[in-house]
Amino acid sequence: MILWTWAASIVLVWGVVAFDLGQPLWMRQHSIALTAYGAFEGQTLTVKDSWKLLASQRLHVKFPHMLFNAVIIGSVGSALTRRSAWPFVLVLGLIGGACGQLAAALVQPDAYVSGASQAYLALCGAALVLLERRSIGWWLSVLGVAVSVALDLFVSSHAAIKPGHFVPFVIGLIVGGVFLLLDRHRPAWAMLRRT
Repeated sequence: MILWTWAASIVLVWGVVAFDLGQPLWMRQHSIALTAYGAFEGQTLTVKDSWKLLASQRLHVKFPHMLFNAVIIGSVGSALTRRSAWPFVLVLGLIGGACGQLAAALVQPDAYVSGASQAYLALCGAALVLLERRSIGWWLSVLGVAVSVALDLFVSSHAAIKPGHFVPFVIGLIVGGVFLLLDRHRPAWAMLRRT
């Protein structure tokens, strides 16, 4: 339930920002306007503003992008909580997302940084390792990664995988792999739950 609450908070923030900007819910929210709420241009990030690495994850430019991110976070995150404790899943998503935001800021200093794709890619990376292939959570992870790759390669002006997407995905894969490895060496009473 906590991951669906996180997903709902992304939608709620969209609505609050749209209301504050005085625009319809479905209208594009421009990156420059989102800097008032925690989005940032990569080159402006300072240690003092590091809170923006988390805040910017709830801000989006396009309504469909925001909804897709929220659904993937809620569904993949919930599937992961059936396999491991929700605090682990929440921290993985937030820290993976923050690392993705930081990577985007460092590699693309002229770009504005916002969105929850980074967080959901960290969750998808872990889900691909920890969940059974026949589970809906695993297939939603495949969908999330495929959409991200397709947008990066064919829709964005970069025509390459964005560092802000690649870094959290790899973090998710590594963390999932480490937990899977540790799970095999734990006593039966401390094993991760099976899905």
